[in-house]
Amino acid sequence: MGTSMGQVGITTSPFRRVISLSNNPYRMRKQAPLVVALMVMASIAGCFGTGSEDGPAGAESEKDPLRINHIQMKGTHNSYHVEPLISPTREYMYTHQNLDFQASHQGVRQFEIDVWWDVREGLRVYHNQYDSGTTCPTFENCLSTLLSWSNENPLHHPIFIWIEPKDWPEQATEVTTTLELSGLLEDIEQEITQFWPLNKTITPDDVRGESPSLKEGIAAKGWPLLEDSRGKAIFVLLARGESRDLYVQTHPGLVGARMFTLSDEDSNEAVIFSLADPIGSGEEISRLVSEGYIVRSRADSGGEEADNNDTTRLDAALAAGAHSISTDYPAQVDGLEYWVEIPEGTPSRCNPVSSPEWCASEDIEDQ
Repeated sequence: MGTSMGQVGITTSPFRRVISLSNNPYRMRKQAPLVVALMVMASIAGCFGTGSEDGPAGAESEKDPLRINHIQMKGTHNSYHVEPLISPTREYMYTHQNLDFQASHQGVRQFEIDVWWDVREGLRVYHNQYDSGTTCPTFENCLSTLLSWSNENPLHHPIFIWIEPKDWPEQATEVTTTLELSGLLEDIEQEITQFWPLNKTITPDDVRGESPSLKEGIAAKGWPLLEDSRGKAIFVLLARGESRDLYVQTHPGLVGARMFTLSDEDSNEAVIFSLADPIGSGEEISRLVSEGYIVRSRADSGGEEADNNDTTRLDAALAAGAHSISTDYPAQVDGLEYWVEIPEGTPSRCNPVSSPEWCASEDIEDQ
């Protein structure tokens, strides 16, 4: 059994390599005029040879810019979920706040949305027929709620929106008959295009650039710069096998696609991964992160960790460098000692595996 989250929230990870600037009153976001003036003065000093390689001007010039893959953030599993009145299993016994509340009050920056196709009502959002409680009943509702928050908080670091297409035959027999007949994947793509502006989206095309593939784009120039990515979202199709293949067939190489996919590591589209077990897959997560890929993991599942106040899985995900760590408990709940915080996060922090040594949480985002 691990420590309580009250302890985890104030404990520095053994892999932590950054120096906290939380006591520094001069934060760039809040002191923009002063920072601009200082930058101009430093530039003039450099031109006249008053800076040296060992001094402030030289140190500043050696900094690697922060990128999207330098972040470690908190996410929620089934982010729309509301506990049913009568739950058939412990797994369903949790309730999330509205998506914008999670973002503004709980520091959540990664969201997961299950999407079903309904012949009468279009794209619906819920878990399954026995667990249908939701804070945003349609996909449009979910996107609109997050977009309003994003527009009101334009300096947030990129949020990740994982979308899981749900299909009744696939749930039972791993076939995609109704996915193809309903056009669910096409509808999801269309609604992202309709309800989330392109200029607030980081797409596979943005990451690929002029390279032949996503993988080569990452190898050539890395992920987009953090400062160029504020206020934006990355959409990821949370599907494997035939469901994923249907989407890739429609968007070969993900050219023109709005969503990234979970592909096999030897695929040219494979730049984002989901490894739910950070204990058994810790070394693999760290390897992928160190090689420049983005990885999602989970801190808990089915209520087991929450009931036992067990942070072993959370600690493993934090140390392995998973970029987003998903939970059913992003804040304290009555009757439980367990909940998830990113240590020293504001609300997120510098990734302990991939970020440069000079990075501090406030450089990622200062909520």
